[in-house]
Amino acid sequence: MNYSRSSRLSSRFSLNIRRLAAVVFALFIFDVQAKYNVVRFTLKNGLQVICIEKKSAPIIFFSIWYYCGSKNDAISKSGVAHYLEHMAFSSNKMEFSELLEDIGALKNAFTSINTICFHEVVSKKNIEIVFIYEAIRMISLNIGNDIFQSEKGAILEERSMCVDNNPGGAMQESTLANIFNRDTGGIGVIGWKHEIETIIPKDLQEFHDKWFAPNNALIVISGDFELDHIKKLAEKYFEKIPSKRTEKPKEAGVFPETAVCLKEIEYGSPKNRSLAAVEYVYRVPFSSRENLRKSIALDVAIMALNQPAFFVKKILKDVINCATHAAFGYIDRVFAQDIVAFEISASSIDAAHDSENMWRYLRKRLLHIGISQSELDAVKRQYLVSLAYKKDDIVKMSNHFGLLLTGGYSLEEIQEIDDMVQSITTKECNDLLRDVFTQEPHAISRIVPKGYDRE
Repeated sequence: MNYSRSSRLSSRFSLNIRRLAAVVFALFIFDVQAKYNVVRFTLKNGLQVICIEKKSAPIIFFSIWYYCGSKNDAISKSGVAHYLEHMAFSSNKMEFSELLEDIGALKNAFTSINTICFHEVVSKKNIEIVFIYEAIRMISLNIGNDIFQSEKGAILEERSMCVDNNPGGAMQESTLANIFNRDTGGIGVIGWKHEIETIIPKDLQEFHDKWFAPNNALIVISGDFELDHIKKLAEKYFEKIPSKRTEKPKEAGVFPETAVCLKEIEYGSPKNRSLAAVEYVYRVPFSSRENLRKSIALDVAIMALNQPAFFVKKILKDVINCATHAAFGYIDRVFAQDIVAFEISASSIDAAHDSENMWRYLRKRLLHIGISQSELDAVKRQYLVSLAYKKDDIVKMSNHFGLLLTGGYSLEEIQEIDDMVQSITTKECNDLLRDVFTQEPHAISRIVPKGYDRE
């Protein structure tokens, strides 16, 4: 057999397959993008409404986003926003929760640092019930003491599971609380245990009265609907709710101006028997809210670093074999100042120390080599496919728009993300990685095993 000819045929076949895959991918992205239409309008009281029409099934996803979250908790009252989210399901005089279940609707909610979101999936014919329910929730909060105390127990149990008995969660809470100003959202969403225990119904009522207002909210609706019908429902149930004079919320997560020294944070707990981990936290020298393109380029670069074939994983896991897990993370649009973290987990404190020594070498290699064109191309395809899947699902699509809109981006910017991703270059990504990693870390956090003594 002529091996060289066979090799050439194989190369041509592979090239044709890649070309075909690229064409299919492009058609897939275009087809998904063409299936929905976005319309926005604003009521007289300032309530913004985003309508994303997608008639794939006779269902509608309704979500209402309030521009307030744990960053708006009062000093010494951390956890109020999260507590309010829990109570808002069962506190209204009209038990719409049961009514929503009776009509087959799915409901849920979440609290983040910057927003409280309530959402429902409902059949097209029953969308008016959701408008009624959410308008009442915006207007009123009626808290029964029995339910309040019962929910406090549930919230404390949630904290116990996510933080107190979770070394990783405890380290993250400790890290954020130490690197940011105390009064700018450095505390976790759930709140400190001793402060949750002091929350009373009046605290929730004051938070609701201050922040739950039409001019401090955003409604995102996606699915099968008639736009004129949605406008009429919004005007009927929400436009009569008066706007409020809400103060500009403080920014969450601001670094102290005096913080020029490296912070080393060590967390040990009797719950942690053998796990050892270290996290390096770096400040991003720009704000994602002010530069969407830079934010997306850095996000793509971080995704490339986390690919299984990237040299970081090869060295840490295949060559040295001292780390059980290694990953980069980029937190954008959450805090006033973005951060990048590199986290290493190991099975022992000695292995963690070896991993830290290796990171010093890796950082130099990362700054010298950067990410390649092929790595960037692969990640960009993943990024665009992920966006396409979001746009093909009414829930994911609504959350995509809601999170970005409440994160400070405009509707026009959000609709340009696909084109932006495709035009990002390796130079942009590597320049941003250098901007981040030429700095010394702002903080280093460590989890140490039970019984560890540094001396």
